[in-house]
Amino acid sequence: STDLSALYGDEFDQSPFQLHHVLGRSAKHNKVSIGHEFILPVPFDLHDVSSNHSENVTHRKKAFIKRFGNQRDLFNDLFAIMRAQGYTVPSIDIYNAIMDTSA
Repeated sequence: STDLSALYGDEFDQSPFQLHHVLGRSAKHNKVSIGHEFILPVPFDLHDVSSNHSENVTHRKKAFIKRFGNQRDLFNDLFAIMRAQGYTVPSIDIYNAIMDTSA
């Protein structure tokens, strides 16, 4: 588990998570491959297919977005946090392609 409160609030602070490929692993946008980079850590209850949470992104994407914002903005927040903490982040071309999606 990890601190997901920056993205999902204190309710999910130490929640175990799964990796969510927002547009799928093979996604491309404007001929740029983004599928393996456009990934969010999503709390188990909000992602797993077996979860019946009312805001599960897999089953109820509109409810998820209504509460947490669109996935592109969550990625932007995650990107900024990771960059500030010294993690390797996707290239600016991939970042820009992701930010240009409607996700």
